[in-house]
Amino acid sequence: MKVYAIGGYNEVGKNMTAVEVDGEVVIFDMGYSMEKIVAMEDEEREASTSTMIEMGAIPDDSVLKGKKVVGIVVNHGHLDHCGAIPKLAEKYGCKIYATPYTHEVIKKLLDDEGKGYMRSLLYPMEAGETVELSQNIQLEFVHITHSIPQTVLSVLHTKEGAVVYANDYKLDDEPTLEKKPDYRRIKALGKEGVKLLISECVRVTEPSITPPERVAKNLVRYALNKAYDYEKSAVIITTFASHIARLRSIIEENKGRRKIVMVGRSLDNYVVPAAQLGLIDASGIRIFGRKRGIKKTMKKVAENPEEYLVICTGNQGEENSVLWRMARKQYEFRIRKDDVVIFASETIPHPINRASKYMVVELLKEQGAKIIDGVHVSGHARREDHRELLKMLSPEYVIPSHGETERLASYAAMALEEGYKIGDTVRILYNGAITEIK
Repeated sequence: MKVYAIGGYNEVGKNMTAVEVDGEVVIFDMGYSMEKIVAMEDEEREASTSTMIEMGAIPDDSVLKGKKVVGIVVNHGHLDHCGAIPKLAEKYGCKIYATPYTHEVIKKLLDDEGKGYMRSLLYPMEAGETVELSQNIQLEFVHITHSIPQTVLSVLHTKEGAVVYANDYKLDDEPTLEKKPDYRRIKALGKEGVKLLISECVRVTEPSITPPERVAKNLVRYALNKAYDYEKSAVIITTFASHIARLRSIIEENKGRRKIVMVGRSLDNYVVPAAQLGLIDASGIRIFGRKRGIKKTMKKVAENPEEYLVICTGNQGEENSVLWRMARKQYEFRIRKDDVVIFASETIPHPINRASKYMVVELLKEQGAKIIDGVHVSGHARREDHRELLKMLSPEYVIPSHGETERLASYAAMALEEGYKIGDTVRILYNGAITEIK
C-alpha cells in the first residue's frame, strides 16, 4: 500500500491524498488553497489548471500521471476539500463519490466552470452505505459530525487492510442539525482492524475537547438578545455560509422578531441546496447572491435598518465580501453608532485571515459599530477528541494531514503518547511525498 501526500501537508487547506493498492488508486479530496483563491481577482480564478497549480492555488497531482484511478472520494463540501474538482477530476474519468449535499455543492462548482457535463461522474452515497470501487476495493461511508451537513468518514476496505480517511470531523454528542457520530460503527471498525488512519489536525494543538454545536446555539441566542436591546440599531451577523446548522440556529433564535435577509454569493450557493434537501427551512427568507440584488437589498435595509437581521458573508474579512464592502461604505446602507455586528465564527488559523478580519473589524468600530465576536464553537476536533478517535479505531499506522509541519508534528506527539513511533507507525509527510505502508 502506498500513500501519496499531494496537498494539505504543507498548509491548512488544499487537501488531496491518494492511496494505491495493487496498482489501483483512490483519491481523497481535491481542494483549494482558500487563502490563495480569496486573494485572486475574478479573471485569475479562470486561469488554466497548470497556472493554478503553479500559483499554489490547487494541488499538484502530477505524481499520479499514468496511474489507474478507480474513484475520487470527498468527505464533505468545504471548498478546501472539493474546490479543485472542476480543474483536476476530468482527466481521471472515474466516479466522484460523496453524500447528496456534498454533490449539490460540487454540481454548483462544475456549472460555474462550464463543466456541467461532468455531473454524470457524480455517484451519491448515504452514510452507512458501501459500494465497490473495483473487485479489490470497497468504499464505506460512516456518519460523523463537522460544520457542514452530511460529513462522513471514508473507509477503504482492501486486501491490505482498512484505510480510514478522517478529514474533517468533530465528535459532537449534541448536534443541532443531524445525529451524533456513528460510534457503534467506528468502534466496530476498530475491532475488525484498521491498517491506516489519515486524520485532519487543524485544531490538534488546542487542548481539551471541542464543545458541541448546542453551545453555539445558546451563544447565538444570547448575542441576538443583547443586540435586540438596541431597538433602533441595525443588526448584522456573519458566519460560514456552509455552516447550515449555525444558520438554522440564527433563524430559530431570531424568533420572528426581525425580517431576515441573506446576502452573499456563497450563502446562495450553500443555503439554496440545503433548503432543497430539507436541511434548513428558509421559507420567507430572501437570499441574494449577485451584486445587483445585494446592492438593492442593502438600499432597502438602509431605509429601516431596525426592521432587519442581515446575515452576510465576510466573517474572515475576505476582500469583496459583503461585510468587507459594508466596512468600506460601498452600499447605501451605512453603519451608525450602536449598530451591532456579530461574528458567529472564528478566524481560520492563517496570517492572511487574521490580518483581513482585523482590518474589517477596525473599520466597523471606527464607524461606531458594537462588535460581538466569538459566537462560535469549532467544527474541528481538538487534541483529546483526536485521542478518542485514535483509541476507538486503534489503527496500525497513522498519517496526520490538513496542516503545516507544526500541526502534523503536534498530532504525531499525541500519537507518540499512545504508543505509536514517529517515523514508523506515525508518518509526518509533506506535499509530494510518497510513503509505503507494509
